[in-house]
Amino acid sequence: MQITSLGSSQEIGASCHYLSLDGVGLFLDSGADPNAEGLPSLPRYGFVDQLHGSDRPQHVFITHAHHDHIGGLPSLVEAFPDVDIHMTAATRQLVDSMLLASARLQERKLREGSTHHPPLFDAEMVEEIRDLYDWHRYEQPFPLYALPETCKATFYDAGHVLGSAGVLIEWNDGGRHRRLFYTSDTNTQDQTIIPGGRYPSPPLDVLVMETTLGADAQAELTTREREEERFGEALKEVLARGGCALVPVFMLGRSQEVLAVINRLKREGTVPAATPVYTAGGMREVARIYDHTRGDTPRLDPSFKVSKVQQRYLPYKQAKLMRTLRQPSIFVVSSGMLFEKTMSNRLAQHMVEHSRHAILMVGYCKDDSPGGRLLEALRSGADSVMLDREVGIQPLECQVERFRFSGHCHRRHLVDLAGRLRPKKAVLVHGDVEARAWMAQAINAAHPDIELILPEMGQPVTL
Repeated sequence: MQITSLGSSQEIGASCHYLSLDGVGLFLDSGADPNAEGLPSLPRYGFVDQLHGSDRPQHVFITHAHHDHIGGLPSLVEAFPDVDIHMTAATRQLVDSMLLASARLQERKLREGSTHHPPLFDAEMVEEIRDLYDWHRYEQPFPLYALPETCKATFYDAGHVLGSAGVLIEWNDGGRHRRLFYTSDTNTQDQTIIPGGRYPSPPLDVLVMETTLGADAQAELTTREREEERFGEALKEVLARGGCALVPVFMLGRSQEVLAVINRLKREGTVPAATPVYTAGGMREVARIYDHTRGDTPRLDPSFKVSKVQQRYLPYKQAKLMRTLRQPSIFVVSSGMLFEKTMSNRLAQHMVEHSRHAILMVGYCKDDSPGGRLLEALRSGADSVMLDREVGIQPLECQVERFRFSGHCHRRHLVDLAGRLRPKKAVLVHGDVEARAWMAQAINAAHPDIELILPEMGQPVTL
């Protein structure tokens, strides 16, 4: 077997890896880089023909419905129309919603003139590829068509977001039974709604593991419980002084977890029960899917419904939006990285110059994103920040805080997971240069028997 990274291996961008097994090709995810647009955002599917021209691309494993893991799926199907697409039942519901939202966003940005890249796909194409989806239950093996009967795959709950999965692939190699496990984005610890992940029994031949938080030294120094406590204290303070709190979130996962935390804080009295909570956009459709699947997907409390958290629709018109900022309120809106032209960025521009308000960051931000620039200003003590290039530099007067509500393992948990799964080889992916380097050093120190591989984009590695 060979593995080739088709997305950038030097950053967290378009997640997509190609496995070549007995002349059959298997894709692990098919994402798009959220920081790029058009063709530059896609994995380099051309490497498949260049490097594995005699292969028959046959299977795609979609591990969860975040854009950096599914955004390139319509383009992959366009390039390889005969593939079978595998995912969990919950992810199947979410993929439709997330891809349709992406199609609408691409069309709107082109129409507004904020991009010159034509949309990669439209709603009609999203509808057309739906028939290719096969869904599978956790921990129930399924055969892989076009490969020998002994080859099979199994999904394991990844503990990241609703429907997320790691993939175990098993095959025979010269009479030897071999096992490869792809963690994708994973979390060994409980969140607020989603419990920690489950994993195959050891040992493994190959572990393909994410390294998202490998460079985040602070994440391992705190706990979810303590972060939720700090979050509650920050909300209490900003609301008491008559301000508003903006909580930028990813539409899938973080938004539902944050609403669950706010719901608990209201019940406990930390946050006044009457405080308006504003949400917007596709978050509500994702919440509907969370609630619809709560009886047959892993949950800490199957009775909890996101839709029962009291919420108001966030107004889009400027005059009404400004009126909402006059009373103490909480805004839970996307994007989580404050990308330009999004509602969270728009709100942040209005709030950043006023000391009564607060922007509470709860997730990962790339350094070059507006959210990343805001966090850098927090770290450096800067008195200004640029949230939108057209607006320019603004005074930074509002309170800014960061909370670690990540759906990913922190780096020590990843090192421990590698030890638990006991692979012969570990392929480190989905992290920037510093993150992968730290993970490689730490795994080598703790588990020196594991052979470490840090693949470069477009370079096949024999496993």
